[in-house]
Amino acid sequence: MQKPIHTLATITARRDADSGGRYFEVELTLGEPVRYLPGQYLNIVLDGQRRSYSITNAPTEEPTSHVELLVERLPGGLASTFLDSSPLGITMEVILPFGRLVPQVEHSTRHILIGTGSGIASLKPIADSLTRISGQSVALLWGLRHQSNLFWQDWLQHLSRNYTNFSYAITLSQPEADWQGLRGRVTDHLSALSFDEQSYFYLCGRKAMLDDVRAALKERGIPPSHILTEQFHV
Repeated sequence: MQKPIHTLATITARRDADSGGRYFEVELTLGEPVRYLPGQYLNIVLDGQRRSYSITNAPTEEPTSHVELLVERLPGGLASTFLDSSPLGITMEVILPFGRLVPQVEHSTRHILIGTGSGIASLKPIADSLTRISGQSVALLWGLRHQSNLFWQDWLQHLSRNYTNFSYAITLSQPEADWQGLRGRVTDHLSALSFDEQSYFYLCGRKAMLDDVRAALKERGIPPSHILTEQFHV
């Protein structure tokens, strides 16, 4: 993997991701082109402190200076407030890439992606890479709280319609009355997923979810080495 580099990044665009206003997207232009792998993340350095964000756009064959982030609005959050309220054109220090939550195409042909909230940020480029390039089987299970927090529906529907090797399901833990999809936590729906001991799992979210899913997979006989994780710290 590439050794992380320090560079400057400029905020070039920003937009809300969901109608509920919980998540927004930020586009950055880097001071120099970099290479990274699907699922890796960068560190933003503010006031001597680092905050990590997954790079949501899939990498290109050549080094790129364009990266996109998904950010959860956190009251009082150092980086989320800066990224949300700073004017376009402002620069900051970033360090990238980091992370080992990357596609394991040489080890398996069945990949299960499980995320909650903005954990989808790490999983999106992994799904894109595995589905479009490798042609291997990919199943995504994504958990959110409310229907108003949904986003990237066009992307999910596009992959589902155009690639027979991709499937997905969304579950809401606090659904509205008219919600027609799955209800409950992601752990409530693991039994509906098709996998075996050769499958690889990619988990991204809060520690409680990671612990619960790992325990459930262990009971199903999944080796720990087949479970890759990225934990959120808030």
